[in-house]
Amino acid sequence: MTYKIIETRQADITLITKVEYNFDGVITTVEIPHFMPKSQAEIEQNIINAAQSELAKLNAIQQIEALLPTLPINEEKPIE
Repeated sequence: MTYKIIETRQADITLITKVEYNFDGVITTVEIPHFMPKSQAEIEQNIINAAQSELAKLNAIQQIEALLPTLPINEEKPIE
């Protein structure tokens, strides 16, 4: 897994980084807000922490995609 900052901007007291993550060939881009950051190390840690959330989202998307074809459509079932 890798990341790179591809864009930055400031919104008042929040620094926003646009980050491209590469999760073993799966590329995803997200914007990460950093509220009143005090150091570059803090920003980098925020980006690393956000990677875990993004990876969890990608895994959830794959799980849901796998579930979709298993759900019966227009099939009436009893409620017990």
